[in-house]
Order: sequence, then C-alpha cells, then structure tokens
Amino acid sequence: MKITFPHMGGVYIPLKTLFEELQVEVVIPPFNNDEMKGLGCKHSPEYSCLPFKLILGNVLHSLERGADTVIMLGGSGPCRFGYFGHLLNMIARDLGYRFTFICLEPSTLHGDIRDFIKKVGCGYRTFLRALMLGWKKLEAVDGLQKKYWTCLPYSRDKEKSQTVLRNAVDQIAACRSVPEIKSAAAAGSNALDGLRQATGSLPRVAVVGDIYTLNEPYSNQNIEWLLAEQGIEPCRSIYTSGWVKNSLLPWNKKAYYCRAKAFAKGYLEDCIGGFALDTVYHAVSSAETGFDGIVHVFPVTCMPEIVSRQVLEKISLEKKIPIMSLALDEHMERTGVETRVEAFAELLHGKKHNVNQNL
Repeated sequence: MKITFPHMGGVYIPLKTLFEELQVEVVIPPFNNDEMKGLGCKHSPEYSCLPFKLILGNVLHSLERGADTVIMLGGSGPCRFGYFGHLLNMIARDLGYRFTFICLEPSTLHGDIRDFIKKVGCGYRTFLRALMLGWKKLEAVDGLQKKYWTCLPYSRDKEKSQTVLRNAVDQIAACRSVPEIKSAAAAGSNALDGLRQATGSLPRVAVVGDIYTLNEPYSNQNIEWLLAEQGIEPCRSIYTSGWVKNSLLPWNKKAYYCRAKAFAKGYLEDCIGGFALDTVYHAVSSAETGFDGIVHVFPVTCMPEIVSRQVLEKISLEKKIPIMSLALDEHMERTGVETRVEAFAELLHGKKHNVNQNL
C-alpha cells in the first residue's frame, strides 16, 4: 500500500506519522503552489471552489507518482466539501488512474476506521499508539503556530522568526515519542519569545472563515504574514486540532455548538453548513473581547461563507468593528490582497492611535 492525502496546512505531519508508524508507505504531494493549482484547475468543474482544485491537484500529483490509495475526510450538509472525495474519485478514474479510495464520513467514522485497520493489518493497540503520537504532533505544531503569529508582529527579525518556526516544526515531525515532542515544542516557543521586542500593544485582528482557507497559506495568499508585516497581530479562529476537539469528539461537540449558537443569536440562528456558524460565532466573540478588527477569508462560490459574509456586515455595524472580507479563487493576485491589507492596517493603526490618545 502506498497511501496519499491532500494538504491542509500542517496536517501532513500527524498523518505521515500515523501511517509510517503502521508501516504504510506514504506519498506526500508538494506543498500547494502554482503547479498544484494549475493541475487541479485543468481537471475541475469551472465553478468548483479553490480548495477543491488544490485538493484535486494534490491527489492527481500523488497518483502520478505511484500512490495506490487515497484517504480523506468526507462531510455532510449544504457545504460542498461532502462531495469533494466522491467527485475527485470520479475525475481521477475518468483520467485512467486505478486506486483504492477511502473516504472517512463523519456519520460512519468508527466503521470506516475499523475497516482501515483491517486493511492495514495492524492491531487496535498499535493503531491507537500511532494515532496518539500523530495527535500530539498536531497539537504541538498548532500551539507553536499560535505562538509564532502572536510574536511575529513584535519580532525584531521576522525572517529569523520564520526560520525558527520551520526548524521547530521539522524537529517535531521527526520526533518518535511524546516527551521529545514536548521538548522540541518548548524549545521552539522559547526561541520565538527570545526574538520578541518589548514594545507597546499592536492592533489585534481575528482571522475567520472556513477551516481549509484559514489553515492553508497558499489558498489565503498567506494573509497572516501580510498582516504581521503591517504590524498587526493575527489570531486565527480555527486550528485543525481545535476543530477535531470541538467537532469530532462527542463530549466536546455539544458544548461547543451551544456556545457558538449563544454568541451567534440574533445573527445566525442555526448551523447552515460548512463553517458559517463558526465564522459568525468567532466574529461576535472577537468583537466582544477587545479585538481591533476582523478579516474574513473564504473561497469564491462557498455558499455558507457567502451567507456569513452578509451577517458580518451587520456585526460590523452593531459592534462597531472594522471587517475586511476576501473572496479567494485561482485568479486572485497577491498584489491586490497586499493593497487591501495595507489599507486595512492603516485604518486599524489610526483607530488604535486615536483610542490611546483619548485614554
């Protein structure tokens, strides 16, 4: 078995660990770039969203390089993510590729995992040990990224901070035990703190939207880096580890969505699919906890996020918080995003300055 999966930020690290611990050969596609986008766009339906095109590009690239098994999550509800796996499976087969396709559907997740364990031929204890090692790496990488984006706007050497993060992530990826992971994460966190300058408070911006666009830098034009370059502290609303805890673990899921609905009351009364409710929840929560602005990133043609975008306009007016929405597709140029970020940052710095003067 040679297994592959699409990229979404740092999720390749725990997945690679999981499969390699199970003695399964892994074919990892290149990080998303123009080649992956071009390959996906070439074979995708015209009006499919950018995440689908990038995912398809990842899968086709890996199949061309010998992968014989594709695994990914499925979904349900109005969000078209639930169709991604089945559609890319059909497209790849129409192109002549023959492979095993494993789609982990939320409604049948336990059964799908059980079937996968049988296919690999490992015991449950071995699988759980590998899964826990991968999970700890995901938590460590997400925690390190949170620290990185908190420190980066204050860093005296942003390029060095970026190098520190990359080295720390590489070290975490190579770890073979939980104590090693904790040690590598702590060393990386301390190194980032060491590059932070003790300056005044900079504007803080919550970055909200669907999970893929938030966590895949290529799809969002590296929006967090652009904000940090302008002296803005970006705070991503959803990390993959947090999403797993709040959406896939039943003992957390109910409490999370009760909290989300409480914050979104009066703006969005129910879950309409995708991450619309999460977007509204985090926008309201950020506005009420002292954030200076909100950036909303989402793919063109994403129905749930288009709905939440209209709701965010109301939140912006009632909560008196600036919100910038970026609808992203394969035609979006980085220069245009940079221009909008610069203008938004200037507005936030001006607002912050005026507030400080009035204190």
